[in-house]
Amino acid sequence: MDGSTTGTDSGLTPSLARALIRGLVRGTTISEGARHIHVGHTNWLAAQRELLDEIGVDGHADTKFVRGTYGAGKSHFLSMVQDLARVKNWATSHIECKVDGVQIDRFETLYPQIVSKLKLADLPSDQETPNDPVRWMLEKWAREELKRAGVREDALTRPFDAELRLYGQLEKRLLRSSLPQDFIRAAAGFARAYLARDAETMTAVCGWISAAKERISIPSRYLRQPSGVEPASKPTNLRPIGKGTARDAMRGVLWLVRSAGYVGLILCIDEIEELAKLGSKKRQDQALQALREYVDHAGGEGGFRNLCMYLAATPEMFEGEEYFPRYDALATRIQPVSTDVNWRGPVIDLDRTPLDKLHMREMALRICKVYVAAYGTQIAQQNLSTGMISQLVERVNEARFRIAKPRLLARVVVDSLERIRQGKSPEEMPGAQELVTTAASNIVRELGP
Repeated sequence: MDGSTTGTDSGLTPSLARALIRGLVRGTTISEGARHIHVGHTNWLAAQRELLDEIGVDGHADTKFVRGTYGAGKSHFLSMVQDLARVKNWATSHIECKVDGVQIDRFETLYPQIVSKLKLADLPSDQETPNDPVRWMLEKWAREELKRAGVREDALTRPFDAELRLYGQLEKRLLRSSLPQDFIRAAAGFARAYLARDAETMTAVCGWISAAKERISIPSRYLRQPSGVEPASKPTNLRPIGKGTARDAMRGVLWLVRSAGYVGLILCIDEIEELAKLGSKKRQDQALQALREYVDHAGGEGGFRNLCMYLAATPEMFEGEEYFPRYDALATRIQPVSTDVNWRGPVIDLDRTPLDKLHMREMALRICKVYVAAYGTQIAQQNLSTGMISQLVERVNEARFRIAKPRLLARVVVDSLERIRQGKSPEEMPGAQELVTTAASNIVRELGP
C-alpha cells in the first residue's frame, strides 16, 4: 500500500488522526473524524442530505430511528450525519443514554446534555478552555440585533439612544413572541447586558439556559423600556430549568439556534436500548410514550421546529415483544409497509445494507492512511501490505462470531498497525486467523453475557 498521503489536506491533522486511532482501538469512531474512514451506506446518507435540505427550507421537524446490531456502525452513522449537517451549517448534539445518564422518559435529564454537547461549525476550538456554545450563540444573536437596530458597538456616543433602539428591536422580534416568558426574559436580559458590557449578567444567563441548578437574577432595568432615569427596583428571578420547564426551554434553544444563524439542530440520541433497564413496566411505558411523542413532532408541533432527531437502538428494541412492538402507538408509526428498503422511511436499518468485502477492504485501507497521518510518513513503508489486508478481510468475513464485522475489522487492522510500528515484522506477527479470533474473543468478553 502507498502510505505517502497524510490526509492533512482534507482536514485530517495528526492530532485528529491519533484521536481516531485511539477510538478504533476500542472499535469506535469519533464524530469529527468519521468521514476519514467511512465507506458504504451511500443511499441512507443521500436520503438524510435531502431531508436536511427540506427541513431547512420548510422549517419542520423529523425523527428517524437508526437500527443495527452492536458494532454495526450506528454511532458511526450518526457521526456521519452530524458531520455532513455541520457542513450545511446545522448545529448538532450527540447524546449517549448510558454514559450521559439520560432517561428517555424524563426530558429534564436530556435537556442539560443536549445543551452542553452542542457543536457548531464556526465555534473556535480551544482544548484548554473550551468555548461555551450557548454563549457563542447568544453573542452572535445579540450582535445581529444591535446591527438591525442600527447600533455600532465600536461607536457608542449616545448610550441611551442605543438602549432605546435595541429595546425597540427586541420588542419587535422577541418580547412579543410566543416563547416561554422566562426564556424571553433571559434572552432580552443577555442582549441588554451585552450592550452594557455586564459580564456577570451574561454569564448568569448562559448558566440558566444550560440548566444550572441555582436560580439567577436579572436586573430589572434590562427588562423594561429605557427611561433615562432608572428607579430602584428588585431584580427579576428565574427559577432553574427542571422537570416542568425543560421542554419549554428546548423550544427556546431551537429559537436561539435559528436566530444565531444556524439552519437548525441535529439531535442524535444513542443507546435507546437503555430503556430496558428502567425499573418498572410503568417507566418503560413512559419512555415508549416519549419516543412516540418525538415521532409525532415530525411536523414541528409543540414548537420543536428545524429539528431533526435520530434515535439509535439495537434490533431487540424493534423486535422484542417487551419493547417497541408492545406499544402499538409507537410500533404502527415506524413499522415498514413492505419488504423493500425505503431510504426515506422512519427506520434506517443498517443491517439491511451491510458492508461487502470491497467496502471492508476500502475501510482497512483508509484506516492505514489515518494511521500514517497520525504517526508520520516514515512508517509508510512498514505499513500493512495489501496481501495482509486481504487476508484480514477474508478472515473477518468468514468469522461466525455474533459481532458486527466492521468493528472486528477495525480492531484487528489497528492492532496489526500498532505491532508493526513497535518493530514487529510480518513474520513475527500472529496469522490473520489468530488475530481475528483473539480480537473477537476480547470483544465478546467486553460485551459480557
